[in-house]
Amino acid sequence: MSASPQATPVDQRVWLPRPRREDPSGPVLVLVALAALGFGLAATAGLWADPAGRFVAGNVPDAIHYSWWLGHTPHSLGEVRSPFETQDLNYPTGVGAMNNTTLLLPAVLLAPVTVLVNSVLTLNILNLLAVPACFAAGYWALRKVPGVSSGAAAVGAAAFAVSPAIVNSLTGHITMALAPGLPILIALSVEAWRTDHRRSSRWDAHGPIRVGFWLGLVALLQVFLGEEVLFQAGLGALLILLTAAVFRPRQIKAGAARLARTLLVAFTVFLPLAAYPLYLQFFGPHAHHGSPFTKDYFGADVTAFFTPTPGVLLHRAADLENARNFPGGIEEHLAYLGWPLIITCLITIVLGWRMLAVRCAAVGLLVSAALSLGGRLWIDGVWTEHRGPYHLLQELPVTEASLATRLGLLVALFSGVLLALAVQGLRSGSRHRLLHPASRPSGRTNVTARAVGAVAVSVACLAPLLPAAIPVVDAPETPQWFTSQAQDLPNDTVVVVLPYPVPTLPTAMRWQSEAGYPFRMPGGYFLGPAEDGQAYVGGAADPATARLLSEVQYTGVARVVTPADRAQAQADLQAWGADKIVLGPDQASDALRRTVSDLLEQAPVSEGGVEIWEIR
Repeated sequence: MSASPQATPVDQRVWLPRPRREDPSGPVLVLVALAALGFGLAATAGLWADPAGRFVAGNVPDAIHYSWWLGHTPHSLGEVRSPFETQDLNYPTGVGAMNNTTLLLPAVLLAPVTVLVNSVLTLNILNLLAVPACFAAGYWALRKVPGVSSGAAAVGAAAFAVSPAIVNSLTGHITMALAPGLPILIALSVEAWRTDHRRSSRWDAHGPIRVGFWLGLVALLQVFLGEEVLFQAGLGALLILLTAAVFRPRQIKAGAARLARTLLVAFTVFLPLAAYPLYLQFFGPHAHHGSPFTKDYFGADVTAFFTPTPGVLLHRAADLENARNFPGGIEEHLAYLGWPLIITCLITIVLGWRMLAVRCAAVGLLVSAALSLGGRLWIDGVWTEHRGPYHLLQELPVTEASLATRLGLLVALFSGVLLALAVQGLRSGSRHRLLHPASRPSGRTNVTARAVGAVAVSVACLAPLLPAAIPVVDAPETPQWFTSQAQDLPNDTVVVVLPYPVPTLPTAMRWQSEAGYPFRMPGGYFLGPAEDGQAYVGGAADPATARLLSEVQYTGVARVVTPADRAQAQADLQAWGADKIVLGPDQASDALRRTVSDLLEQAPVSEGGVEIWEIR
C-alpha cells in the first residue's frame, strides 16, 4: 500500500497560535471586559433622567447641530425633498448635507423616535449606543484574527470602546464616537486579501463575492454615518496591507487576484448609491475645499498619550492642569492610552515581532500615533515650531479637511488589537506564544499562572481607561410661539430669528427644529464655502446687519443706530426675503429689542414668549 498523503503544514506564526483548551482565564477575561463596558455605559447615565431634554455638556453647539439634522432629514423625506441639501438653514444660499456631519443614516433609521418624541432623544440614543456598538464591532473584528480567543478579543474590544477616543468624542462629536464601522471595515479589508481560508465555493463566507458585498455595503453605510471614520478605516487598512506586503510579499502576491475581485464587488455595491451624494459633496453648489480650522492647530500633544483628561475616572489634579493646555476641548483629546497599555503594546511589539498580526498592528499604531501629532508639534501644552509627520499629508485631497488629532481613534483601535494579542500570548500554550519562553509549559500551575497573568495585564491596561461620568446640561427651552403659532406660517416664510444663529450660539436652530421646520432661516451652524470655495464654519461672511446684531448679542449693549445702519438693514432684509424678525429669550434680549426697534423704526409685538417684528 502507498503511504497516505500528509496535510500541508500551516505556519501559525503568520498570525497567531491557537490557545490551549485547558486555560481557565477566558470567562474571567470576558467578565473584565464586560465590567469595563459597564463603566462605558454608566458614563452616559446623566442623560437618562430626561433623555429628551438634555445634552452632553461641554459642546452644546455641536449637540444642537446634530439634533437639528437628525430632525431635518426625516422632515425632508416626509415632504419628498432631497435630504442632501436644504434652504431651511442659511437662507437663501442653503447648506449641503454631505458637506456637514449630518448623520443621515441614523436620522432615517431612528425617524420614528424623532417624530414621536424629538431629535434630542434620538441623539441621546446614539450617545448610549456608541460604546456598546464599538465594543461589539471590535470583538467581531478581533475574532477574525486566527487564534484570538473570545476572552482576548473581549479585552481588546473593551480597550477600544471605553477609550477616550470614543468616550471623549461623545462631547459633541457623535460621528466620531459612533465608530463601529472602523474595526469592521478594516477587518473586511484584511479578509479581502487573506488566502489562508479553506473555501468550499466562491459563495461561502470567505469568498470574494460575499466579503466584497459586505465591504461595499458597510462602506456605503459609513458614508452616511461619518466620512471621517471611513477615511481612517481606509488609512488603517492601507497600513496593514503595506506592512503585510513588506514582511510577507508572497502572501500578498498570492492574494492579489482575490483582492482585485473583492474590491470589484465592493465598488459595484458602493458606487450606485454613493455616487450622486459624493458628486454633490465634491462638485455640487455647496462644495468647498481646505479646512475651516487653523492650520496645524489641532494635533495631539506629545504628552497626551500618558496624561489623563477629565474624561477618565483615574486622574490627579496635576494631570488635569496639564491637559487644560492641550489644543481644543475635551472632544479633541483622544490620544490618552495610559502607561500600562503603552508598556504592554511596546513589549508585545518587541517579543511578538515575528507574528504578522503583531507587525501589522504595531505599524498601524506607531504611524497613526505619529500622524495624530499634527503638522506642528504640541509639546507639554506649548505649540512649537517643530514639524510633525502630518505636514507631509495635509495638503492632499480629503486629508486637507481632516484634523490630525482625530486619528486618536485609529490609535485606540490598534492599541486594543495589540492588547488582545498580548493577552492571547499570555494565555496561549503554543510554543509560538508571544510573551513566554520557548520551553513548553507543563502542569496546572503553569496554566493558572498564565491565566492570572492574562487577567492582571487586562485589568492593569483597562483601569486607566475607565471613563468618568459625562457632564450633562438641559437643552435650551423652546418658547411657546415656535411650537404653536409658528406651525401655522405660510409655506416658504422666511424668519430672521434672534439671537442670530452663529456657530457659537445656534440656539435658533434648536427652536426651528422643535417647531418642525415650518420656516426658513438665515444664518446657522454649518460648514460651507466662501466666495472662493474655501471652507469656513458658517460659510461666507454674514451680511452687515447680521454682524451688527451678533455684536449686540455678544456685548449686551444696544447699538446706536445710524441712517446708514437702517438702510443696510433694509437691504439685507430684502436680500433675505425676510417676512418676520423673531426675538427669543436671551441674556441680551433687551439690547437686541431696542436695536431692532431702532433699525425698523417700529415696536415689536409680544406673543408666545417671543418678540415679533413684521417686515413691511
